[in-house]
Amino acid sequence: MIDRSYFQMFAVIAVVSLLISGCGSESPAPQKLTESEIVVTQEQSPELRSKTKTSRKSTTESKTITEETVDNKNLHRKASPSEGDTEKIVKTVYRPSDQRPVHNNQRLALLGIHLYESPRLKLYTDIDPEVAAKLPPVIDQAYLALEDYFGSLPPDREGTEFQVTGYIMQNRELFKEAGVILDSLPRIVNGRHQGAQFWMDYQTENYYLRHLMLHEYTHCFSMIMENIGAPVWYLEGIAESMATHSIDQNGKITLNVMPHNKEDFAGLGRISLIEQAVLTSPPKHMLEVMQFGPADYVGNNESYAWSWALTQFFDKHPRYAKPFRELSRHMQGRAFSQKIQQLIKDDFTKINDAWLLFAKNLQPGYDFERAAISFRTGQQLDQANSFAVAKIASDRGWQSSGIRVKKGDTYELIAKGMFSLAEKPKPWMSTADGISFRYFKGQPLGRLIMLIRPDSVSGISDRLSILEEYPLGASATWMAPVSGTIYFRLNDAWNELGDNEGSVSVTVTRK
Repeated sequence: MIDRSYFQMFAVIAVVSLLISGCGSESPAPQKLTESEIVVTQEQSPELRSKTKTSRKSTTESKTITEETVDNKNLHRKASPSEGDTEKIVKTVYRPSDQRPVHNNQRLALLGIHLYESPRLKLYTDIDPEVAAKLPPVIDQAYLALEDYFGSLPPDREGTEFQVTGYIMQNRELFKEAGVILDSLPRIVNGRHQGAQFWMDYQTENYYLRHLMLHEYTHCFSMIMENIGAPVWYLEGIAESMATHSIDQNGKITLNVMPHNKEDFAGLGRISLIEQAVLTSPPKHMLEVMQFGPADYVGNNESYAWSWALTQFFDKHPRYAKPFRELSRHMQGRAFSQKIQQLIKDDFTKINDAWLLFAKNLQPGYDFERAAISFRTGQQLDQANSFAVAKIASDRGWQSSGIRVKKGDTYELIAKGMFSLAEKPKPWMSTADGISFRYFKGQPLGRLIMLIRPDSVSGISDRLSILEEYPLGASATWMAPVSGTIYFRLNDAWNELGDNEGSVSVTVTRK
């Protein structure tokens, strides 16, 4: 069951989903009606098709985004050769025309602002030329990844290629003097975009310089069309996700990666912010993050961290990744709001519980595949001395025991078996008591740990009881603090599950 407060919070999503802006992200102004075109073509008999061949051809020269069939009995009745004919309404859209300013490059160069250009980026900057020259090729690679994720942009009416103008500023006053910072632009904290332009401050860490540039460029690409209806948490979260990147030894860039360490992602700090936050308080509820407004991102890196984390949770989850990625193709109008509600409404409690556990345990290199939890309600042990057995794998995260316990009842646990926790330099063999020479989260590596997923809740505090962990080891007698299904895992870092092997057999007896 979901308590009333959860339903009330869920009802807010439809309203919140219409709020957009943020980070530096500005919603594109509504475009004039001339930016879209509706072409009506009619299903005709062979004798009439030749007469409209020319007009039909024109409808294929632009990207078709909507095609529907309507009854033609009362529409253009005289033109219909029969009562059963239909007409196809083909709506074709163009992206907004390129309205970027044309600068006097020689004048800007005299001021110390130089141009570095590639097919997808026109960069004006006063930073070190050696650093600046490497940035446009990064964007050219990223453009292909953005097309793959969001889909190709429709053409503009002029048939020009999509390109963005960016300004990376070491001396912001210089750019103000040059007149390239728009008077209409809201205050720039670290970065800001508008249409096909972005402005950002220089970052001393090379990784984060690229990251912030990719973040703003993602906004330009994904929000270039009119009537963007995706909410702020998504716009900022997906921009952060796409900007999180790695570069291999050949210079190939991969976007939307999970940071595997802190050294290669210097300056990012998103995971560290989440880790610090959950040390002192429970993770933010999923709907709390979804209700972030534009003001929550002004000078607040923690809001970016939570939005990034929620986006990553959906984007990398084995079950939710596919429908979540489809949201990127429905960012206009109310479509996003409808799609996200369809995604979460049926499994709301399960998704939120999985999110809370993910956020609590987030760390660099988090293994989404092995850590993903499958919720399965257990069967209750009805009589004294009745028991059930569960097999718990060492290379997985939380696993349902299939056993339900009742609050206040006493249970005995016995875990048997051995498993390995590493492969190199040699396998570390362990029982469910764990090994004493290495610890993770304050417990010996390999120790059997339990949590209880409550059956029902009467408030948020009850829901958060799923975050309580009970280190039991190979044997324990305990009283159930809540009623619900018990889940087990063998303690290990969430980025080191892949080199474990083996399992234990856990017997739970009701006393």
